[in-house]
Order: sequence, then structure tokens, then C-alpha cells
Amino acid sequence: MRCRVVLAAVAAAVVGIGVLSGCGGESDAPRALVMGSADTPEMTVMAQVYATVLRGAGASVSSHLDTGDDAALMAQMQQADVELFPAFISALLSQLAPALESTAPAPTSGAPATDDGVDPLYRDLSRSLPQGVSVGDATPVTATAQLFVATTLAAGAGVDDLSQCARLPADLPVVVTAEPDAATVAAFTDAGCRLGPVEVVADATAALARAGTGTAVALLTPLQVAGDTASGPAGDVTALAATDSAPGPRAEVLVPVYRTASLTEDQVKAVNRVAGEITTADLATMADAVRGGASPAVVAGDWVNEHGV
Repeated sequence: MRCRVVLAAVAAAVVGIGVLSGCGGESDAPRALVMGSADTPEMTVMAQVYATVLRGAGASVSSHLDTGDDAALMAQMQQADVELFPAFISALLSQLAPALESTAPAPTSGAPATDDGVDPLYRDLSRSLPQGVSVGDATPVTATAQLFVATTLAAGAGVDDLSQCARLPADLPVVVTAEPDAATVAAFTDAGCRLGPVEVVADATAALARAGTGTAVALLTPLQVAGDTASGPAGDVTALAATDSAPGPRAEVLVPVYRTASLTEDQVKAVNRVAGEITTADLATMADAVRGGASPAVVAGDWVNEHGV
């Protein structure tokens, strides 16, 4: 009788250990990484590009995509609910450190570096990120607002760049695809542009066509005009280049933002390889495909395969 009791106790202990180890196995399994993005074709497909390269680097990535603005995604990241999302430097910096972003010097073209080889906006963003959050390599993808003017109008007024914007006729309508923010309009006003009322049109192609008539200017970004379906009237319009004396709006360069502890060194390297391949035209073309009904994940996968990232 005593033997039976002992054997029963041992059996119960073995079963208990098995149950505990089973539970431990489930809790120890790594959670799939969750990507986030703004709810736009450009950012959605960009998040899928990063998801694809992370899978290629051995990461388990959820098929679910969290969407929201930068503030919401950053809050989710700090709660460990989102691991990575693409963002534009100035827009994110304005959320994290608005006073710093508003006083930082605006670049005249691209993303110029300081003497230490680091772009000042990128450095400011890195310093402003919450603890446990990092930013990857900046891509060449730009969404910095530009003024597009008819080439005939610019030539007739002797306007070669943004510093000469005051030579254009006053009160020309400003054609956009969405209401511009006050800071962007102020940047062009500070450069001497005498802008008229804002007119919202359906897309970048319509905006460029309107500007091409010489009776309006278009306020667009390179990302809006670089796609296959937004080329506009080639040769009919020109973008007024920024200068040291008329720097224009804040630079908007795309970067990956990620939760530091969630990615391995190899996975961070994989994410950073995207910066060496992606272009503004690439992202614009992929976004056009998504607007046309293509799956963001499929479009992103095709791009990654084509570029061997």
C-alpha cells in the first residue's frame, strides 16, 4: 500500500514538472516583431520593405501592421507593442522636441553633413529619442516641400531659385493635394514668395498641370512627383531650388525608428542596407502600385528581391 502511495506521488510530480516546462516553453518563445506605419500607401509599403528584410535576416515578423501617427506609434513602441516604423525626420522631431526642430538650421539641398560627418537634423533626432529607441540609417527618400513653377514663367521673371521668388507675380494661387501646414507656408513667405490663395486638387498630376499653365504655382514634394503616374507635364515646370539665403521648409528625410532591444546586430544591418538601395522614385512607384490595389507586402517583396537587399 505504501509503495502505491509513493508511486502515485512521483507520477503526480512528473506530470506537474511536464506542465510547468510546457508553460515555460510557450513564454520563452520570442514574440513576432510588429511593424507600424502612418496610414498612407508610402509609409505602409515602406514598413513592409523593412518587414521583408528583417524576415530575410532571420526575424519572426507579424503580418499585422499597426497604423497611426508618429506620436501614437512612439507610444506603442515604448510599451513594446511596436518594434519598428518608418518616419520623416522633421515631422518626428517636431513631436519629440518642437522647440529644437523649429530653430534647427534648414539644409539647402539633400541632407548635408556637419564637420563630423553627421547631418544636424539626424543628430538632433537621435538625441531626442526616448530611452530604448534608436534610429537607423537615413535613406535618400525625401518629402521636403518644394514650389513648382512654369518654366516659361520662371524664365520670364528671371527666377532661377527660391531666393528670387519675390520676382514672381504676387498672389499666384498655390495648388496642393492637401492643406499645407503653417510652417511650410511660412518658410516660403520668409524666402520672399508672395503666395496667393490655396487651391486643393485631386493629385500631383493635376497640380503640376495647373502650375504648367503659368497661372499658379504647385506646392508638392519629390515623393509626390517621382512616381510613374505623377510625372506631370515634363519640361513645363521646374522646382525652385533652396539656397543658403532662402533655405525653404524643413528637410523631410525618411528613417527607420526601432526599439533597440528588439533587433539583433545583424537585423539592424539588414534594415540599414535598405538606405543604400531605396530612392524617392522607388518609394513613389511602389506607393502608386498600392494605390492601384496591389498588396503592400507583395510590392515590397518584389522590390527587395529585385534589389537583393
